[in-house]
Amino acid sequence: MYHSAVIELPLSSPSLDMETLLLAVYFLVVLYVLYQMALSLEDKLEDKVDILLDEDALSRQTQDQLLQQKHAKHITAHVRNVSFGKEKKVRRPALALIIDADKEVFIPPEEVLMKKALGMSEEVIQELAHQRILIRISPTNEQKLSPPIPHVSIYVTNNTDDNQVYIDWDRSSLEMLKQGSRVIRFTPTLPVNLSLGQVPTVINPGMTVSCNITTEQKYNRNPETNLVQPPLPIANLKERVEMVRLTDPDASEENIQSLYTLDLMVEIKHLIKPNNNEVVSLLVPFICKMKIKVDQPAFPPARWLLRHFGKRRPPSQGNWFWGSSSRLEDRK
Repeated sequence: MYHSAVIELPLSSPSLDMETLLLAVYFLVVLYVLYQMALSLEDKLEDKVDILLDEDALSRQTQDQLLQQKHAKHITAHVRNVSFGKEKKVRRPALALIIDADKEVFIPPEEVLMKKALGMSEEVIQELAHQRILIRISPTNEQKLSPPIPHVSIYVTNNTDDNQVYIDWDRSSLEMLKQGSRVIRFTPTLPVNLSLGQVPTVINPGMTVSCNITTEQKYNRNPETNLVQPPLPIANLKERVEMVRLTDPDASEENIQSLYTLDLMVEIKHLIKPNNNEVVSLLVPFICKMKIKVDQPAFPPARWLLRHFGKRRPPSQGNWFWGSSSRLEDRK
């Protein structure tokens, strides 16, 4: 006699299905709240630009010009981080034109010991003891995208005993976006005729002079009065950043773009030797670049969400969330 076997299949528990559903809803709500928080942070993000000076080109090209002038071979060009004016704690790169750098200067032993106690090496102590001319431009640090940079500032310190430094503005130029223009020094009053020559700035021994400059292209005339209007900002960083593609915040390569090049005509004249044939003439190249620093949330999950689904995500990525594509033809 055969007996039929009945196999009972386990039925899913209603309570287990409900727990799974509630757990899924919970994670979706958490993800949505996190995404909304990321979007609110995205509106507050602020990209910045680090303005960098090409120090190698500055020292190398200046030194090459010095070597080509037989009466300038006693001057050596270096780039040093120094402080100017009230910014005692802030050190910026500056061009140092050192007089007779190969000759040793006598320094009292007690002064040497005191400076060594401050952490200075013998080479630095010797260099600081030499007569030198320092030239620095500003800004060369981190800047917000707004407001625009109104002008470029130039600082010159003449730490020599018997040399005058001349800045020839009419022979200086600033190139931006492959367009060069004559430098115009800011004065208390607006110029009436921009074609008129500018008086060179003279820096006598022991003096420090600062000047703000713009370019001739930044000036416009009022069409009704035909008077020269105040100049436009020298650089609009927000517009410049929008002209280039922002890099992926997680990319290893830095996004460095050209900003401007200032060719500053500097002349050095010895007070005791008024012969013009012995004037040292230098076209000092200050090549500035901007490193775009993409702002992003510090919280990793928010950063991941914005990187993949945010409005500011890298242009190389597309996603269905915002109805965009990463294909090259769709980004043209």
